[in-house]
Amino acid sequence: MDTSTLIYCALALAAGCFVQSTVGFGMAIVAAPIVYFFEPRFVPGTVTFVGLVLALINMWQYRAMISLKGLGAAFVGRVPGTLVAGALLLYISAEALALVLGAGVLIAVFISVLKVRIRPTSTSLFWAGFASGLMGTTTSIGGPPMALVLQHAEAGSLRANLAGYFVFSCILSLITLSATGHFSWWHLKYALMILPAPILATWFAYRIQHLIKAEWLRFALLGLCSFSGVIAIWQGLSPQMA
Repeated sequence: MDTSTLIYCALALAAGCFVQSTVGFGMAIVAAPIVYFFEPRFVPGTVTFVGLVLALINMWQYRAMISLKGLGAAFVGRVPGTLVAGALLLYISAEALALVLGAGVLIAVFISVLKVRIRPTSTSLFWAGFASGLMGTTTSIGGPPMALVLQHAEAGSLRANLAGYFVFSCILSLITLSATGHFSWWHLKYALMILPAPILATWFAYRIQHLIKAEWLRFALLGLCSFSGVIAIWQGLSPQMA
């Protein structure tokens, strides 16, 4: 493995971890496309492992603000969402499904801009987890549905509950990736070599979080959700444009 490749991937993941530690999610949105450009074999296995470590750190940092009741509903929804996505991909192309899900995320962002508040009830969190399973399986970006439901939460609570959800989500993904041969000791070795930069970026994010206003946080969250929706639509359209 070329040293410069490792450095570029480490910097991309550090940038993604900084964004996620301040906003609550976004590591994969920021880092995955850059990492894939330099080393495709790191996506999704190595990136997912770094995401797990980040989520564990963030969950510990905000452990007092985690709502296990709400997360339980999201966990329950995540599993069937993943299974349904796998079943749909037997009949519908990943690109077509990405188009639909990307459009759905953009519609949800538009509704949020109109000041329509989605309350984080057990039912809404279940369906957010379900939608996250669909998106995560087909586009590798599963954070937006959960982020949209939790967008009005206090900043610490938002980061805590998203982190708790991502711990579960990453573990589920790594088990699946290991079973299918997409996560091995090779991926783990390079993930551990890369980790110092993301951890340092996360520490720096904690140092400046107090400077970020709640309204800025919500705008950043909606911006990332919009960007993820556009990426999903682009993934769906790119084979047709080729």
